Amino acid sequence: MVIGIDVGGTNTDAAIVGEEIVTIKVPNEEGIGGILKKLLEYSDLKKEKVIVSTSLPLNLILSKFNKSKTLTLLIPGPGLNYANLGKIVQGFVNHRGDITENIDEKEIRDVFKEKADNVAIASKFSVRNAEIEYKVLEIAKDYFDEKVIALSHHIGMLSFPLRANTTVVNAKLSKTVYELTDLIKSYAGDFFYYKGDGGIIPYQMALKNPSELYNSSPAAVAVGAYYLTKEKNALVLDMGGTTTDFVILENGMPKIIEGVEIMGKKTLIRCVDSFSIPFGGDSVVEEGKLKPYREDRAVAFGGSKFTLTDALNCIEFEIGNAKASREVGKELFEDLRDAEEVVNNYIFLVSEAIKSVDAERIIGTGYLAKLLTPIIAKKANVSFIIPEHSEAVNAVGVAVSKISLTLYARFDTEIGRVTFNGLIEESPFKQGSLPEDDEFIDAAIKRVKDIALSYGAPKDEVKDVRVIYFNAYTVVRGGIKRGKIADVIVQIQPGISSAVY
Repeated sequence: MVIGIDVGGTNTDAAIVGEEIVTIKVPNEEGIGGILKKLLEYSDLKKEKVIVSTSLPLNLILSKFNKSKTLTLLIPGPGLNYANLGKIVQGFVNHRGDITENIDEKEIRDVFKEKADNVAIASKFSVRNAEIEYKVLEIAKDYFDEKVIALSHHIGMLSFPLRANTTVVNAKLSKTVYELTDLIKSYAGDFFYYKGDGGIIPYQMALKNPSELYNSSPAAVAVGAYYLTKEKNALVLDMGGTTTDFVILENGMPKIIEGVEIMGKKTLIRCVDSFSIPFGGDSVVEEGKLKPYREDRAVAFGGSKFTLTDALNCIEFEIGNAKASREVGKELFEDLRDAEEVVNNYIFLVSEAIKSVDAERIIGTGYLAKLLTPIIAKKANVSFIIPEHSEAVNAVGVAVSKISLTLYARFDTEIGRVTFNGLIEESPFKQGSLPEDDEFIDAAIKRVKDIALSYGAPKDEVKDVRVIYFNAYTVVRGGIKRGKIADVIVQIQPGISSAVY
């Protein structure tokens, strides 16, 4: 049995996937604690595999990004001036991962006297040796809670400006993700988080690099839609309470984009390529018009605001307490049938979004999918599928996904050093040896598989490893080959877990 949870903008969904699929939905007013308590009625969560997707990172970025002050401390060494990105301090790790200039502790302590909500620490070549970042971390802990401090080497890519920007995002998200993790662990013990690219990672990794969770809900919807329909290429349409999201499925997985911009700054975040319109089932209707925001639940579900859902009830749909919707509708419309204009406006907006990407087939998901997908498809002139469990496809997608880890490896046989994601480990190669390219790649693949297996991944789920980047060259000094240097980035590819096939 696997349990998938997706915390959306309006509701929290859960799917229990075993021999059958059971889904649960609770309003976000009950919080994730509410869904966890309900799940305890079905199983002991500490004994089951639990995976959580959350929109909290996305919501936090959209609503509070500039409200929290980040102290960004940069250790770039000589070269370009990065003062526009943060405070520059002494220290340098060179391109080979050697510390050629140590930090000045007094200088760093002076910087940390500045008041801030969170801290981002980025050393230029820390992905090849993170020692300096850890030294700064130890000083930072005298001034800040470790839960609000982010280190750049966990991101695992070289581009220093983009890595610094991403570290700022991580610093702003860190406390929220720590608090959420503590809450989930009180019910579930060890668990996994869902990433924005459709894979899962142990919660310990998410705490170090929380930006990986960005935009995870659309990824979950896409994976769930594929799992339930086996339709490899389509546009997935997710009609939620606050927004309607669109995700392109290509070969059974969501289309991925790299280098996501956050508040105008490019980052190293990779996630599902999705887009949204700010209208959903809880969008408010005022003066006969559909508004692009949510204020409360629909009247049909005990809320105080007349919404798109209530407008549907006024034209003879039956959602929740339809009678309550119609009573309020009589006060807003001279004729209840006038509510059809509100519904038609929503259908038009969605169909135009579908046309904008030249989709030929849509998969309808969300709690309005069964009612509106056929109408929308006709308006957009596309074919459609409505999967079973359409109201909780997102949670199903979370539950059925497998582990996906990325590893940055740096091999330097001249000095006998290997670094995996910034941490120096024992080298699998003899100092001065000249391994073949395939040997470097195989060593990186073995390490990423070993890490995944250590977190409980089944062996058959770590077979599909992609080499994202490879570069190697021979070090020659005095006409003699002294060793080789190789950079390798590998990823266990996201996909459907073998446990649920």
